[in-house]
Amino acid sequence: MHGELIDQVVSKLPDAPFSRFLKDSLNFAWLKKDDDRLGVTRFEEGHNEIIRRRRLRLAPGEITILLNPVLQEDEQLMKHTIAHELLHAIGLIEHNEEHDRLVKEIAPAPSLQESDLLQRLQQESLERLARKEWHCKHCEHRWQRRTVTRVSRCPNCARSQ
Repeated sequence: MHGELIDQVVSKLPDAPFSRFLKDSLNFAWLKKDDDRLGVTRFEEGHNEIIRRRRLRLAPGEITILLNPVLQEDEQLMKHTIAHELLHAIGLIEHNEEHDRLVKEIAPAPSLQESDLLQRLQQESLERLARKEWHCKHCEHRWQRRTVTRVSRCPNCARSQ
């Protein structure tokens, strides 16, 4: 599975700084299951050295993509996470619109409704948050928090919060 995704990412961006070195430089490993990240890309060299090597198009050194073992429960989310990390590995280090667009093209994330894992992770995140409900300052309506992000409008009076 990783080989196909690697080929897909490299074919989308053959001129990316580390594309030609990827297969020789890349390793995969597991994060600890209780880690709050789904994936992370680690370069053996420090940040400044990676920036220099990217600019000069030199080999990046060893690259390790670490994945959370919970991803084994959801193949689509696993592919999405690997594609995301592979883009970092070929030199697209920043999270920006191009990075987002490419990940969606290569391996779109499952929707919340499609993924039991995403639903469970969302529920765990909500349980850790201090604020369990929302309160509208305009109409005094209260409702249970169901999303990690802040609400923009009251479901009762539709006024901005």
